[in-house]
Amino acid sequence: MAKEAASRQSRSRTAAPKDLPSRRASSEGPVPRQLPPGRVAPDRAAVERAPRAVAGAPSRARAARLEAKPLGRRTQGLKGQARAQATALVRPRVPRRAPARPEDESAPTDKRRRASAGRILAVGLLCFFVWLLFDANQLYHSAETGQIGVRRTVAVAILRPIAAFSNALRISGPVNSADSALGRCGIGGAPVCGNTGTGPVTTTIPSTTTVPTTTLPPVVVVSRGARGYLGFLAAPHLGGPPWAPPVPPWPPEIPPPTARHPVVLLSIGDSIGEDLGYGLGDVFSTDPYVRVIQEGVEDTGLARSDYYNWPATLAVYLRRYHPQIVVVMMGANDAQSFYVKGSTYIGFAMPPSADPVWWHSYAARVALVMQEATNAGAHVMWVGLPPMGPASTVPRGFPSQVSKVFYSEAVAHQGVVYFSSAKVLSKKGAWTEDMTIGGSLEQIRSTDGVHLLQPGYDLLAKDLIAPMEQAWNVNLRVG
Repeated sequence: MAKEAASRQSRSRTAAPKDLPSRRASSEGPVPRQLPPGRVAPDRAAVERAPRAVAGAPSRARAARLEAKPLGRRTQGLKGQARAQATALVRPRVPRRAPARPEDESAPTDKRRRASAGRILAVGLLCFFVWLLFDANQLYHSAETGQIGVRRTVAVAILRPIAAFSNALRISGPVNSADSALGRCGIGGAPVCGNTGTGPVTTTIPSTTTVPTTTLPPVVVVSRGARGYLGFLAAPHLGGPPWAPPVPPWPPEIPPPTARHPVVLLSIGDSIGEDLGYGLGDVFSTDPYVRVIQEGVEDTGLARSDYYNWPATLAVYLRRYHPQIVVVMMGANDAQSFYVKGSTYIGFAMPPSADPVWWHSYAARVALVMQEATNAGAHVMWVGLPPMGPASTVPRGFPSQVSKVFYSEAVAHQGVVYFSSAKVLSKKGAWTEDMTIGGSLEQIRSTDGVHLLQPGYDLLAKDLIAPMEQAWNVNLRVG
C-alpha cells in the first residue's frame, strides 16, 4: 500500500506542469509570483499610476552606469539611441533663458567710456598742432622746393613763422635726428645724414670736383745713340734739355661723328630744361650721328642743393655717359634763399645791388657745374632764361639778371658757350606767347608764363646747332 501511494504521488508531481497552462488560462488573472521571505509585494494601484518606461530603455541604475562608463566602438553606434533615451529620462530639460536686455537699448553694453564729437575733434586738432611743430622744418623745406605758383607762396608764408617758432623752442631736433637715422636725407627737404643740428641744414656743395680728369703722360726725350733710335742692341740715352710739348686745347676737340661712334649730347636742367631736351630729341631724331640723353628734372635748380644736388648728380652722369656736349638750361626755380656750408643762411635779394651776397654765392654754384663738366672733357652750352609771362611767379627782372651770371661765368671758363634764349623766344626782349614760324602763327609758350610748348622748344633747339658747330668745329650733320 505504501508503494502504491508513493507512485501516485510521483505521478502527480510530474503531471502538474502539463496541467498548469490550462489552469492559468481558465483563471481570471495571473498567478502571483512567490516573493522571497522578507520582501513586501508592491501596491498594484501605485504601480499602475506610475509612468511606464519606454520599451527597450534601460533602468535608471543602468542609465547611470552607461553614463559613467564609456561605450566601446562597437556599442557606440548600436546603443547610441538607447543611451540618449535613457539620458533624457534621467536628466530633466532646463529651458533656456533669454539674455537680459538693458533698460535703455541705446546704452553701451561694455564698460568703455564714450566721448563726444567735440572732444574727439579737439584731441585731433591738438595732435595735428603737435605734429606740425615737430615737423615744421621739413614741411617748410618741401614748400620752398615746390613748383612756383600761388600754392607755394601761400605754403611758404604760413610755414615760415611756424618753422622759426619750432627752431626757437628746439623742437625740430629729435625729428631731424630720427630722419638722419632712417636715412631720409638729401631730397624732399630732409636733413643731411650725420647732421643733428636743430635748424634747417643743407648739403654743402664741394669746392672741388671729384670727377677724374685726363692727365697727359710725362714726355721723355730720347737722343740718337751710336746704334740708332732704340735699336735691337741699342740703349736709350737720356739727356739734353727738357722739352715741353704744347698744351693741347681743353676740353679736347670733338672727333667727326660717325654712325658707329656718334656724338653723345647730355641735356640737363629744370622743367624748362626738360622742354629743351624734348626739342633736342626732336631735332636729332633722324640723325644717327648724334645721341641725345635727356636727364632734366622738374622743380630743381642750383639754389636748393639739399633738395636736389645737381653737381653730385652731374658727376654720376659724366661717368656713366661720357658726353662730349652738355646742354644746361635751368634757373626758373632759383629765386629763393638758401644755405651754404650747412648753416649759413643767405637771403634772396632783388635787384642784385640790394644784397650781392646771394648773387656771388649763386655764381659760385654755376661755376662749379661748368668746371665739373669741362674737367670731364665735355663742352658746355649754357642756355639763358627767356622772359617770363604775367602769369608767372618768377620775380620780375630775375630771368635777365640770372642770365647775366650765366654769361659772365661762361666767358671765364674754357669750353663753355653761352646762348641767349631771349633772342629766339621773345620779341625785342619782351614776353610773347605766339610767334610766326614757317608762315603760320604758332603758340610757343605755355599760358603759365614759364614753360615752352612744342613749337617753342623745337625752334630753340634748332637755333643751338649752328653755335655748337662754330664754337667746337664739329659737323653735327643736321639737315
